[in-house]
Amino acid sequence: MTQLRNKAALTSVFALCCFIIFLVLIVKDVFKNLVEDQIKEHTKLKLNSEAYKNWKDPPVSAYLQFYFFNVENQLQILQGERAIVKQLGPYTYKQPRHRINVSLFENDTVSATTHTSFMFEPTMSVGDPRNDLVTTINIPLVTMLQMLRHSGMVNKVILSILFTLKRNTLFQTHTVDEWLWGYEDPILKLGHKLLPNLFPVSHFGLFYGKNGTSNEEYLLNAGKNDYTKFTEIITWNGQKSLNWWASNFCNMINGTDGASFHPLIKKNEMLYVFASDICRSFYLLFEKELEVQGISAYRFVLPKEAFENDHPSNRGCCPGGICPMSGILNISICRQGAPVFVSTPHFYNGDPRLVSAIGGMKPDMETHQTFLDIEPMTGIPVRAAKRMQVNIHVEAMKYIVQTGQIRTMILPVFFLNENAVIDDKSAAKLKAALHKMKVVIYIPYIFLWIGILLCLASLILAFVAWKRIENKDFVPVILKLRKLETQSEVKKETQTDRHCCN
Repeated sequence: MTQLRNKAALTSVFALCCFIIFLVLIVKDVFKNLVEDQIKEHTKLKLNSEAYKNWKDPPVSAYLQFYFFNVENQLQILQGERAIVKQLGPYTYKQPRHRINVSLFENDTVSATTHTSFMFEPTMSVGDPRNDLVTTINIPLVTMLQMLRHSGMVNKVILSILFTLKRNTLFQTHTVDEWLWGYEDPILKLGHKLLPNLFPVSHFGLFYGKNGTSNEEYLLNAGKNDYTKFTEIITWNGQKSLNWWASNFCNMINGTDGASFHPLIKKNEMLYVFASDICRSFYLLFEKELEVQGISAYRFVLPKEAFENDHPSNRGCCPGGICPMSGILNISICRQGAPVFVSTPHFYNGDPRLVSAIGGMKPDMETHQTFLDIEPMTGIPVRAAKRMQVNIHVEAMKYIVQTGQIRTMILPVFFLNENAVIDDKSAAKLKAALHKMKVVIYIPYIFLWIGILLCLASLILAFVAWKRIENKDFVPVILKLRKLETQSEVKKETQTDRHCCN
């Protein structure tokens, strides 16, 4: 009876353990769903919510680093030789961004204007932008040449004389400050005086009029009804799509502005970002897992095909249907006709001919790749680097003496590295929140391991008990056999003694 009771008890323990494991396997998704529901609930643009505060006034400031390409051999270039450039920089500017004129609507949308300013950071720069000189292509001049490309000989001769009188040459030397924030150009000044409608300003600067401005208005999805739509752009400056390109894909305004993303990011997603400075949307693809400030993150990168002009999705992104070499995007169509081409820095991932055509190009993945490191549960970017290069298409023009015998080329002017990384305070706050979420998610797994350990223990105890029972049953059998053997031997001896006596 005792043996039967032990067997029954062990069987009951084993069955209970199996039930615990079965139950945990069923309810583990319930805990995970509870956490995910809480994340979705907190990732909505609601007044005074944490998500709203971080979106309106991002706690982490971005930094914009400028690297200029100084032209080293101006005279030789005008004689038809290959251009040689030298990289100068970085010149770094802190870039605080704030959302102003914010309006929340009942239809799950929010409108806002982005206010951007630039503050020079000398400790992160190589020199003084007010004094450091850079020689590069005369962008106002080549823009005018592009506009008058199909003009008659007389107009071109007059324009060439005018350039000479105004001391406008194909290459100009200015300070970094002037190139970025503006200088008075003699041709633009004359044009503004004579034809103000055609020449609205007399100054030129790569970022002229952009410091301390708020000229981009967005209508965004607040993410209340669908968390995957969180901060996705609905309209940009009142437009639902662009009208510059020849295909719907190139004209789409897709994704976010890159400052925020929806939570619960998956590795197989394509993260779309709309970049108004390059006049189109692009996407990022998962590359690898890594850690930033002790936070597990997914790295998404700008794929090589983003600037592959023979890629099916990019064929509508070529003005006039003429696509340049892969690795560059012609954005002259949205830059008032200026022959501006964008690419990755040093033509990284571009056509090798772009690299070999310009002396001084040294493409490198580590320093020239655009990437986004994002915490997947919350969708919070913990580190990012947007790296883009601005180039000018240059070619010789008949009757314009300033262009000399210059080769047709894509000449790099500068590249920027817009980067941000989560600070220690924000990282600690995020890690604490993630720890709480993971504890809840791991509770079922703790019980699962307890159940597994109990099952193993009950199996071991059962095995030991069964061994003991087998041994108890086995001993009497052995004793009985030995008794029979002894009796048999005694009987044989008795028979032998009798035989001897007879």
